[in-house]
Amino acid sequence: MKQETLGQIFKRYRQAEAISLEQVEQDTKISKQILLALENDNYAKLPDEVYVKNIIKNYAKYLALDYNRLLAVYEKGKLSSADQKNIENKKKQTRIFLTPDRFRNIIISLIVVSLLAYFGFQISRIFKAPELIVSAPVGNLIIQDNFIEIKGQTEKEAQVFINEKEVFLDKNGEFKAALDLHKGLNVIKITAVKKYSREQTVFREILVQ
Repeated sequence: MKQETLGQIFKRYRQAEAISLEQVEQDTKISKQILLALENDNYAKLPDEVYVKNIIKNYAKYLALDYNRLLAVYEKGKLSSADQKNIENKKKQTRIFLTPDRFRNIIISLIVVSLLAYFGFQISRIFKAPELIVSAPVGNLIIQDNFIEIKGQTEKEAQVFINEKEVFLDKNGEFKAALDLHKGLNVIKITAVKKYSREQTVFREILVQ
């Protein structure tokens, strides 16, 4: 069974004695507004704590009630009222936080961050050196022939240069070229580059005996 609040107790005993609030005000010198706030458990409209306890004491004495019991009920009700106020404040803060303007600003911020991330990624791709794989020769060689075939693959949008001369790329980005060699050490420079990008360079050293 739900316990009566302080206000409900006062109101019940006052009405049982058929006493009006005006009569209580006249007899106790407690204003009608405070009596109404007290009987409605509207603690926010009550004066400071010291005065409230004195009011409860006088009203309890007037109705021949146990002051200590009523004080305990008041303390419990005050805590419940404070908890409810905290809940309402949290709800209010949540409502304030999720105002339409803030929600719109959050959405706009997310869009801006997403666009910046996208354009940043695209820009990094533009300036990033293309991948370059030289499949032949796979490494440095010692040979007796005076020519060699260079094979490899890069990105389709790139250009490939072998010793500063551009070579043809097929639709898959693959290339091959025959290169004349001279006796002794031949240093072959294979470079891939896209428009605005850094260069990707691979060297091969071929020793012709």
